[in-house]
Amino acid sequence: MDYTDRIYGSTQITEPVITDIMASNAMQRLKKVNQYGASFYRFTHLTTNRFEHCVGVYLLLRKFNATLEEQVAGLLHDVPHTAFSHVVDFVFGGAEVATFHEEFHKNVVMNSQIPTIAQRHGLAIDQLLDKHKFHLLERDLPDVCMDRIDYFFRDLVTDHILTLPEVELMLNDMVRVEDMIVFEHQAIACQFADKYREGDEKLWGHPLQAALYYLFAEAIKVALFENIITFKDLFSVDDLVYDKLTHANHPVITRNLGMVKNIKVKNDPTNYDFYIKTKLRIVDPLVLMNGQVQRLSHIDEQFYQRNETYRQRRQQGYYIRIMNQE
Repeated sequence: MDYTDRIYGSTQITEPVITDIMASNAMQRLKKVNQYGASFYRFTHLTTNRFEHCVGVYLLLRKFNATLEEQVAGLLHDVPHTAFSHVVDFVFGGAEVATFHEEFHKNVVMNSQIPTIAQRHGLAIDQLLDKHKFHLLERDLPDVCMDRIDYFFRDLVTDHILTLPEVELMLNDMVRVEDMIVFEHQAIACQFADKYREGDEKLWGHPLQAALYYLFAEAIKVALFENIITFKDLFSVDDLVYDKLTHANHPVITRNLGMVKNIKVKNDPTNYDFYIKTKLRIVDPLVLMNGQVQRLSHIDEQFYQRNETYRQRRQQGYYIRIMNQE
């Protein structure tokens, strides 16, 4: 299979189990699940879908010689993502951790074609679903892992915060040490981490995005409560659920979806419409120094202070004031 990725360019994918999974209904659904949730309805250039991200994670794992099992696990890691991606975390009270979809990973995979495909290629599906064993694929923050690297590159290039030459520079500086991704040069590691923090400040954790997700989630809550949509609908695709929301002609849903498209907000603890706290995303990469793997914050005090200053500010949450209503 010839495959062209907007971040990593053109490549050939020849591993049969990978191509079979990519063609499965469960994976193809992800082409209709936007990575940016509510933000896409405000910023239409944010067009990345979950399928692109999953394949991107697989391509990174392949580049760094992960086992075939881990490559498959990477391809499958976002299969259970709901319509509108992380908006549903806000619906069910998980905005600070953003892991709602992970609770349904096994259920979604097992009720798809994927177990049959895995068995046909001699892979044990239970092993593929054990994310704790795949340390290149997934690590807790502030570590760097393939999931985190791909969405960082993909999201920031899409939102014009990062350039493709910068991606190439950072990626070429990464090496694998056992099951860790390590930077060879402190300056590149610092550039990666500073840009990652900028991604949180300007995109993932921006007050406007928090407000868009909150308003969209409130519309979904109403729709679920009034049986306009079902819980099962959440595991379909964006357009299907959005059409149900817009055609409901419900005043709260119509108002909130309209606000998503045009509101301006301010973080104002003295006069606000709602308070929200979202997931903090900052990384602290590993660096090779004199043959030893060290944490960047342990060798760069200024970087440590930048991360801590930002962490303290973000931990206060957002007191969202909607400006257009005044």
